[in-house]
Amino acid sequence: MLNLHAVMKPNGFQQDYLASRSFFQKTVQSLPTFLLVEALEFEHPLTGPNNESLFCDVVLLGQTATPKQVLVIISGTHGVEGLSGSAVQADLLPELVTVLETHPELGIVMIHALNPWGVAWLRRCDHEGIDLNRNFVDFAEPLPELEGYAQIKQACSVLNEQGYVGLKAGFSADAFNDFIAALTKGQYQDASGLFYGGTAPSWSNKLLTNVTQHAFFQSSERLSVIDVHTGLGPYGYGEVINDHEPNTKGFDWANRLYGDNAYAALLGESSSAPKLGLLDYFWHSLMQDRGCFITLEFGTYPVEQLISNLWFEQQYQASLAEGEVRILQAERVVAMKNFFYPFEASWQQQVLFRARQVVNLALVGMTKDA
Repeated sequence: MLNLHAVMKPNGFQQDYLASRSFFQKTVQSLPTFLLVEALEFEHPLTGPNNESLFCDVVLLGQTATPKQVLVIISGTHGVEGLSGSAVQADLLPELVTVLETHPELGIVMIHALNPWGVAWLRRCDHEGIDLNRNFVDFAEPLPELEGYAQIKQACSVLNEQGYVGLKAGFSADAFNDFIAALTKGQYQDASGLFYGGTAPSWSNKLLTNVTQHAFFQSSERLSVIDVHTGLGPYGYGEVINDHEPNTKGFDWANRLYGDNAYAALLGESSSAPKLGLLDYFWHSLMQDRGCFITLEFGTYPVEQLISNLWFEQQYQASLAEGEVRILQAERVVAMKNFFYPFEASWQQQVLFRARQVVNLALVGMTKDA
């Protein structure tokens, strides 16, 4: 399968959306043309900080437009985290050529910058303030209510005076973990708050519904998805997070592909607590018993710093007057980028190698006995 020891070039770790997209596109263009089934561009309604057009790029690779096994790799669900995800995708593409050449019924889908506005403007959420990874609920039903949200938001206000050290100091260890789990679960009450899931399907949500009507997805007998994120867990480590319900086919598929690498959120094994409206649930519904969805989460810094960076960045954004432009060099924006995107060689090397390792596990498991 993948050559895990092929030379790792960190060139894909670029400083902004335009450079990341350009590098990704050039890498796609360097692939053998017979493996490029289709390249789709979805233009976002808003522009970037240089008034540039923004796109989610969807690249379908393989020897057929109706593959039997399909692996999807996603970057940019959480905007700013897409800078790392883009580098992962660009690193994997050349290594996947031999795999695709030797497996005629295999298809690979790269969804690059699912939330392109968030990547370009260095925000975790989208242009409507929606956390895309809380946006996949049934909006025809009453929206979930996060009990005690007002108290949760009030607890965060200590950050204004004392920083994250003060936040953590206000809790026992167990109580702090419970607070973080409640805060990050997702809420649909406060558009100005953290982890807001929205009141309707987002632009990216609608895009996915459109994309997955393609025969590439509908024809597959095995369908697995890897969504690349950063921010949770030990520095540089890529945790495989399984959000499938235990005792389901999807849960079994995750164990089959990733073995003990997969940590089940619903069993309390993961650094990520159970959440509402995850992107996972869209794919769970689509794939049914055909495969699994996992989040590949690369750790950066402690979780209390995660919360403080998100809180301060949210306050900065809220402080902008109508029509006032977000400044990417602003202190809070830079801190946000540095938290989710450590521009440091050892972290980059760990990310690329672990991504290759996890993708290889997926490919081996999906094509075995096929």
